[in-house]
Amino acid sequence: MAYIGIVYSAYDLARFISAPFFGTILTRWPPKSMCMVGTLISGISPIFFGYVGIISSGWCFLALCTILRVFAGVGSAMVTISSTSILLKASGFQSTNVIAIVEVGNGMSFAFGTALGGILYEFVGYVTTFWISGGALVISTLLVAVFIPAVVEEEKKSQQGFFQLLTIPGCVLLCLTYVLARMQATCRNIGLTGLYIDELGSNPAILGLLCAVWSAVYIASCAVATRLLNKFPQNNYRALVISWILSGATVLLICPSPLLDFIFHGKKYFWLTTIDMVFVYMPLSVTYITPFQAALNLAEVNGYKKDNLHTYGMVTGLVNGALSLGSTIGPVMSGVIIEESGFGWTTTYLALSNFIMALFIGCYAIYMRITGQPTEVVKSQDNEEVPEEAVYDTEKVDNVREVNEKIIEKYLKHEDWTKVYLQQPVSDSSTK
Repeated sequence: MAYIGIVYSAYDLARFISAPFFGTILTRWPPKSMCMVGTLISGISPIFFGYVGIISSGWCFLALCTILRVFAGVGSAMVTISSTSILLKASGFQSTNVIAIVEVGNGMSFAFGTALGGILYEFVGYVTTFWISGGALVISTLLVAVFIPAVVEEEKKSQQGFFQLLTIPGCVLLCLTYVLARMQATCRNIGLTGLYIDELGSNPAILGLLCAVWSAVYIASCAVATRLLNKFPQNNYRALVISWILSGATVLLICPSPLLDFIFHGKKYFWLTTIDMVFVYMPLSVTYITPFQAALNLAEVNGYKKDNLHTYGMVTGLVNGALSLGSTIGPVMSGVIIEESGFGWTTTYLALSNFIMALFIGCYAIYMRITGQPTEVVKSQDNEEVPEEAVYDTEKVDNVREVNEKIIEKYLKHEDWTKVYLQQPVSDSSTK
């Protein structure tokens, strides 16, 4: 089991270390080339992984498995960062839509990947399964070469580097949300396996089907969350607070929590857990999509260029590093907590951490508004970008006057409005 833990975590540990690096060098290494190399590495690694069983030595087996998983993690980091940056730069979609598309892809992989792997293993065997999965990735390298555009950044990169992002308190807080979200996902997956099979009398097939249904719910919620976030673009932090509170409330009912024994009297119910997990997955789309957009906004406010590969690469590297960190420490921490406290108390701790995260995000948003510090760049009436503080902080007199002058200039340029204004009597105070 120790070997399994090391091999399992090596993938995300490699992503955690390499993602910031590849995000930083994205402008020096063309994204399309990085995507091709990363896809090729991601395809070759599982093909070799299919042959590790021929090694009989325990230490050699562990070393080779770990090395192959490290290479797979590095390739995955390259693919994720380069492909996301290409989508952000070349697709013309809003950044929120791009992240939603990426999350839909992740949801589909969890919905169908495990089932497909089990079917292949059952019918064609261990080695052939890895040949099929790895070979598909190798073939997709050719598709990347043919169909993916070569994105070139004409503007110079931002003067700020990756480590300057870590000096922005809001970016650090948003990264912590990703770490906590991925840790909780790992903990839920581990605990649900034991709950359904050991205590609710279910079997792996039913659990796999339920996981597919929950993933489908997550995919649908991504579309809804994206539409709402695009309609209300300045409510990122409010949406995060609401989603963490809803997550905390629903997580309490998974097992359910011992704090609710006065209602459930220590009993566990199959349908309660199954239905509740649907509501657990619904707010997750906001939890994963919104922090990326908020971090991108903060980077632009702090001097990073807008719609720039350098900015996209560093923010994507930062986010993927945070996700990988949560996936690295999640399995170890989750196993220890569940073993010591049981899954019921574990869900209670998860709910408490959700409420604390909602409190932190809410306090940060209130502090930024009170102190007049912008959290994003917005557009004025004449479609020019101005700091958000010019919109809501009336103490910033110069900024407010500048915005008002631009609005007046815009309307006075319109001939009909000018005629109406000039034809009114001077004594008409409302017109004045």
